[in-house]
Amino acid sequence: MKFSSWWRLAWLLPLLWLSGCGAGLDDYRGSRPGWDLARFFNGKLVAHGLVTDRSGEVTSRFRVEMQGHWREGKGELFEQFYFDDGRRQTRTWFLSKGADGHWCGTASDVVGEAVGKTEGFALNWRYQLDLALPDESVVRVSFDDWMYLLDDDRLINRAKISKFGIHLGEVILYIERLEQ
Repeated sequence: MKFSSWWRLAWLLPLLWLSGCGAGLDDYRGSRPGWDLARFFNGKLVAHGLVTDRSGEVTSRFRVEMQGHWREGKGELFEQFYFDDGRRQTRTWFLSKGADGHWCGTASDVVGEAVGKTEGFALNWRYQLDLALPDESVVRVSFDDWMYLLDDDRLINRAKISKFGIHLGEVILYIERLEQ
């Protein structure tokens, strides 16, 4: 084997090994409690969260007040964000379940459609977002967004943020239903 072929193989093997290291949605099949988005995201909710940069340093903290409404299988989730630096931001999600069982979500700053799937207590959304930064600029990023039900009224949300496949940071949230 030539040195250049050996060198390429030496780089390829660790990348292949790392690509198989993450948990997949199927790992949560059959776990309890199971997801019912229309139930969980209905009524008033509150969230507390933080944003980290790629090194894990906290760059922002925030609170979110949410209100969800469902009618005939379609949901609307209004979010009001209050950041620790005084900024405020709103987002309204429009949610529906596709015939194939996947969830679909749209919002004004979501590029195209967010696609989500549930297994057991886990929900995984993938989408692109035009993210508003503190300096009022906007950058298009990808979200790999995982929600884990703790019980019927509480969840932990961890979203990895990337651009061109490069990890930029994370959003971590605790969400609780207020109307039970």
